[in-house]
Amino acid sequence: MRIYAFEGITYGPGTAADRGRLAAPPYDQIDARRAEQLHALDPHHFTWLTKPTAGVLGDSYREADRMHREWLDEGVTRRAAQPSLYPYSIDLPDGGRRLGLTALVGLEEPSSGVIRPHEETLAKPLADRLALLRATEVDLEPVLLLSDDADGALDRLLNEDLAGATAAVDHRDEEGNRHQIFRLDGAGRIARYRACLGPAPAAIADGHHRYKVALQYARERGVLGGESDPPATAAAKLAVITSLHSPALEIKPIHRALHEDPGLARTASRVAARTTVDAGDGRSFADAVAAAAQPAIGIVNRGDTPEIWTLDPGSAAAQRLSPGARRLSVALLHGDLLPGLGLPEASATDGTVVYRSDPDELWQMVRTGKVAVGIFLPPMEPADFAAAIAGGEMLPPKSTRFLPKVVSGMVWTDHQATLG
Repeated sequence: MRIYAFEGITYGPGTAADRGRLAAPPYDQIDARRAEQLHALDPHHFTWLTKPTAGVLGDSYREADRMHREWLDEGVTRRAAQPSLYPYSIDLPDGGRRLGLTALVGLEEPSSGVIRPHEETLAKPLADRLALLRATEVDLEPVLLLSDDADGALDRLLNEDLAGATAAVDHRDEEGNRHQIFRLDGAGRIARYRACLGPAPAAIADGHHRYKVALQYARERGVLGGESDPPATAAAKLAVITSLHSPALEIKPIHRALHEDPGLARTASRVAARTTVDAGDGRSFADAVAAAAQPAIGIVNRGDTPEIWTLDPGSAAAQRLSPGARRLSVALLHGDLLPGLGLPEASATDGTVVYRSDPDELWQMVRTGKVAVGIFLPPMEPADFAAAIAGGEMLPPKSTRFLPKVVSGMVWTDHQATLG
């Protein structure tokens, strides 16, 4: 993995908290109503760039470009004087802390194995984000990469550099997580991070579509795979890199639903045990699934008593999965149970399978008849995730949800920036 310092852009004068107040959730977490609410907070809120309106130019992408240039000219935002790296800290309400490093990372073709997507992506239009990048030439939002630094070297370096450091940007999100960005320069320190992260492959934890857009744009510009080091800025992607072994890394599930029951009762040969659960809502049932012996899933039908199914990783169909994937409930569900009921691989992306992160919402969908079956999945242990993708295998769509989400608008860059 190729790591580069960059001339970061942040909001200008004011306290770290003032700058953090203008940061935003990732664009794909903001619907139209939420965008309006965030726009109303401040005329310089970051969502004016990530979720732009047609504005005075009558074109949302050109308007984002105009605003970005205007903010720089007027001093609302400012560019760092030299290439830097930006440690990223998230303090959790329960006292935990997740560390990461914000850097530009050289784009790699997926076939290289250097930066790996870890799950299949749903068919989702990339045209919007690609048009925004073409119009602005600004890398607005980072992807989250997980580095497999088995000895925890990244966290050790970050802890050294953050001891006594003052944050450049300080933001508290709606869940109470405190996000802080720090600036780090100096050739010696930058070299240490490059030596730490360079030999290790990375997995895209969040931002698969953003990474795809960056790759496509670099191909259009003819800068992907060049020999120069550092490369053209358009041949690199803004990323927050976190250790796969970070103690505060959480991988939450995304639950499933089916509009029609395909005959789940016919899966008896693929289920090692079934246990009924006395649960009155989705949250308590999801907690029971998480606490069960794994691999397991929770099944809810309208009017029926919820059950936890212990899955059989030794079934004939499961043997087609990698040894690591057999430990994951989501892989067994899509690789064994659903195909055994006649649901093809395409069912994960064609609308047959419905995805919901909120267990209470899914519970209500089942109980009110909006869907026929709710399938509750457990959280994923980082070690199991690492084992499942170690050989480059892809997990089913929406297998993971890495929380807390990395915030946008803490630091970003454009394609005119110098790399170091």
